[in-house]
Amino acid sequence: MTKIVFFDIDGTMIDVFSGLDFPLPSTVKAVKTLQEHGHYAVVATARSMMPEGLQEIPFNGHIFNNGTYIEFEDELLYAGFFEERHVAWLVDLFTQYAGEFIFTSPLGAWVSTGSKFFLVARHQELFGLSPADPDALLPWTPADVRATMVTALFENEKQMMDCKAELPQDWVVNAYSHRNYRMDIHLPGFTKGEAVQFLAERLGIAFEDTYAFGDGINDLEMLTHVKHGIAMGNASEELLRVASDVTDDVLNDGIYNALKKYGVI
Repeated sequence: MTKIVFFDIDGTMIDVFSGLDFPLPSTVKAVKTLQEHGHYAVVATARSMMPEGLQEIPFNGHIFNNGTYIEFEDELLYAGFFEERHVAWLVDLFTQYAGEFIFTSPLGAWVSTGSKFFLVARHQELFGLSPADPDALLPWTPADVRATMVTALFENEKQMMDCKAELPQDWVVNAYSHRNYRMDIHLPGFTKGEAVQFLAERLGIAFEDTYAFGDGINDLEMLTHVKHGIAMGNASEELLRVASDVTDDVLNDGIYNALKKYGVI
């Protein structure tokens, strides 16, 4: 029976904080082997695009921006774009709390260009991203933005939480205070977990044949929407508590070892 395996990126296939900018050879081998066996490999990430280190792997599908942009075999299945009015309101809101921001989707990036651009640059450095595309720094208006996520960055936790309190209650907001103060914000729609379930069901994959790998708190829902929710050995405590299994860490062949254990490769 055809199986589908969902892979988070950061801390799961690569780990820029540990200097692992490219996946281990065992990870590349695992993904390609499961595809050779007729199974599907799909990325499920908060990122808006694939990092350089993973571009050599021909994934069958991509779930970007925590579930708000879904494509499979180059067909766009879902995109929860912000409307012009949303963008204009958010820009004003972030400005009130001295926040910088990056509106993103696989279609592009629209970046705040104020005097405090330092926060955006620091965020990109932390996550192994290239400096902003020059086109993203060109003047733009809310009408130009085709984004499914906005990352807002702040100088301290109070600014972030005060700003978060102003957001609509039904919006999807993931706030972080690890390494920097930031929020990933989406409109109501698919979450990462709902996106993996939607895609598996659309493809007719039995629940018993669904797998997911993750390491962070934003992977929690994804791991509970599949039969085999596998946490990396370096996963957060919250994820370890809900995972159906735990494999080795990102630096020690965790993905390969788990897929071998389950007979997927």
